[in-house]
Amino acid sequence: MSIVEDDRAAVAWGRSDQAIEHQALSIWEKGVQKERDGSMTDAIKYYRQALKIDEKVEKIYRKKLREEWLLQQKLAELQLASPVASQGTAADSANTNEDGNEAEMEPCWIFEKLPNDLLLRVIRQVILMSGESWLNLSLTCTKFNELCFHNSGPFQVFASYIYQKQRYDETSLELNHISDLGTLEHDLWNSNYEKMLKDRPYIKFEGLYISVVNYLRHGVNSEGSSSLISPIQMITYYRYFRFYSDGHCLRLVTTDEPSQVVPHFSIDVPPRHSEICRWSLGLEDNFGRLIIRRSGEKYSFVEELHIKSHGRRRHHRLLWINSLVIDKEGNVSECSLRNEKPFNFSRVRSFASDD
Repeated sequence: MSIVEDDRAAVAWGRSDQAIEHQALSIWEKGVQKERDGSMTDAIKYYRQALKIDEKVEKIYRKKLREEWLLQQKLAELQLASPVASQGTAADSANTNEDGNEAEMEPCWIFEKLPNDLLLRVIRQVILMSGESWLNLSLTCTKFNELCFHNSGPFQVFASYIYQKQRYDETSLELNHISDLGTLEHDLWNSNYEKMLKDRPYIKFEGLYISVVNYLRHGVNSEGSSSLISPIQMITYYRYFRFYSDGHCLRLVTTDEPSQVVPHFSIDVPPRHSEICRWSLGLEDNFGRLIIRRSGEKYSFVEELHIKSHGRRRHHRLLWINSLVIDKEGNVSECSLRNEKPFNFSRVRSFASDD
C-alpha cells in the first residue's frame, strides 16, 4: 500500500471515530434530558445505548461541558473588558456626538432627573405585569433598584395584587370568626408588606406545579423463563396542577413528559384525562394549607397540600398532607402517599392555547 493510500485510510478512520463519538454523544445528551425530566427509565436506556457505541462517551460529554463553560467565562471577561477598553474614547465624546452636537444623556441620568412619584407609577405598572418583570426592572440601574426594593410602595402593590387573587376557604374563615381579611392582615403584619410576602404563602398563576414520581416495581418473568430473579421496573409518572385566580384548577396525572404537556396545558382546551377542580386556601399552616376538591359520579376527592419555600424560592413547593376519597354515604378513605413527591413550581412564559 502506498503512502497516499495510508494517509487516506487514516483520514477515513479518523472520520469514522468522530462519527461514532458524535453518535454516542448525541444519544448520551438525550439521556441527560430524560433525567432532567425525571424519566429515569428512558435515561438509563439512552445511557446504555451510548456506552455500547463508545465506552468513553461520559468523559467526552464532561469535556464538552467544560469547554462550553470555559467559553462562557471568556465571553464574560470580554464583555467586562470592553467598557474599559473604550473608556478613553467614551470620555472624549461624552458631551458631543459625531455632528458636534450635544450627546443624549444616558437613561439612568434621565431617571435621576425624573420625580420619584412618576417612576413609582412606572414600577407599579411593571409589577402588575408580573413579579419577574419587577425583578428585571430593578436590575436595569441603581435608581430603579433603589425604588423597587428599598421602598415600601412596590411591596404593597405586589401584595395587594397577588393576595387579591387568592381564594380562601369560607368554612375556615367562618370557624375562625374572620369576616375581614384586611383587619387580620394589619394585626399580623402591621402594614409591613415585605415581611408579609416572605411569611404568607400564596399560589402562583404564571406557570405549573409539577411533581415527578419515580418508584420501583417488581415485574414478572416471561412464560417459560427459568430465571430465579424477578425483573425490576422503574415507573415514572407526572402530576400537573395549573391554578386560575377564579378558583379553578386543572389537574392531570400522566406518563407524558413536561415538554409534551406544558405548552398546551390550558383549561380552555383541557388535555385528555385531565380534570377541572376547585381550589382554596385554609388558614392552617400560616395561610398555607391548599385544598383541592373534585367530584365524580360516585366519589368526591379532597387533596390537601402545604405551600412551602424551597431555598431562596419563596412559596415554590407543594408538600403532600393527605389525599381523601369520600363516597356518597360520607365514608372517608385515605389514599397512600408512599410514592408521592412534592410539587415544584415551573414558570411558563406563554401557553400555546393562551396566545
